[in-house]
Amino acid sequence: MLNLWMRASVLIALLAVLLMLGFLFAQSWPYWRAYGVGMLFSGEWYPYERLFGMLPAIIGSFWAALIALVIAVPSAIAAAVLSTELMPGAWRGLLRTGMELLAGIPSVVYGLIGLWVLLPFLQSTLNLLTGHNLLAAGLLLSLMILPTIMVMAQDALHEVQISQREAGLNLGMDWHTRLWRILLPQAWPGIRSGILLALGRALGETMAVMLVVGSMDRIPQPFYNLLVPAQTLTARIGREIGEASFGSMHFSALMACGLLLAMATISISLLANRKHV
Repeated sequence: MLNLWMRASVLIALLAVLLMLGFLFAQSWPYWRAYGVGMLFSGEWYPYERLFGMLPAIIGSFWAALIALVIAVPSAIAAAVLSTELMPGAWRGLLRTGMELLAGIPSVVYGLIGLWVLLPFLQSTLNLLTGHNLLAAGLLLSLMILPTIMVMAQDALHEVQISQREAGLNLGMDWHTRLWRILLPQAWPGIRSGILLALGRALGETMAVMLVVGSMDRIPQPFYNLLVPAQTLTARIGREIGEASFGSMHFSALMACGLLLAMATISISLLANRKHV
């Protein structure tokens, strides 16, 4: 009976995903039919002129997620190692509870904190015309995905068998050698899954990013300039979906943005569930 329910749950979940992808594809088909995949490499997004280039938002999404990972991954792994291997049990539980509470804060709250604290700080510190930029989006996302990576890395380190640790001691390895030769390699599959799941959240985050990124549909000049207002796929959908009439080409273009996001996050989730990558 239990196996039957498990199979039914898997089928329902699979059906829901297929229905979602089918809806997005059907609604975005007029856009793909009219413009083709070439618009993925176009930099012009002017809905009232029927120009719907995707490239600025794709580049913005890439940079925001990359900044978040560069900051969050080493910080989260270091926190997991510290709490698992060095902290007393009481402090370890306190840190984990704090991370879980951090993960439960609504994204709009992060966005408001970014809007009223982070943006003025960046503007004054870096002497910018505005604090709205890709760096602000990446910093905010790094704080939001940090708990996911840290908790999963902590669980992965806990699963390393005591015999493996004792073998390292018997071989005369010091703590740093055991960390790099035994603990992290053994825990890597779980850590990798946490990183990929966090990447999926970073790509799909809307409200917090929309409030701080600036929502300017232009490619940064030069492309690695992170201190200018930019655009992401999620921020574009969140800001413009209320203005697009259902069935219009503008609406279809936004559904195409949603389809790209859905395919990216599903691919990342499938990759996260692979045992060896």
